[in-house]
Amino acid sequence: MAFFSIIIPVYNGEKYIYNTINSVINQTYKNFELIVINDGSQDNTVREIEKLKGESKSSVSRKLNKEDEQNE
Repeated sequence: MAFFSIIIPVYNGEKYIYNTINSVINQTYKNFELIVINDGSQDNTVREIEKLKGESKSSVSRKLNKEDEQNE
């Protein structure tokens, strides 16, 4: 089986990101990694991504960009 990466960039996508990620995770082919790049969203995108951390075997990591670091 071939291994590949799926990269999903997102900015202020709280309405869609949960279903988008779930759609990928629920595929029958499982030999992939999913990378979600949040580009400093100002809405609840991160919260929606974090929900999946507890619901699946996925891991979620977060790296702040410079703008986020100044706001925290």
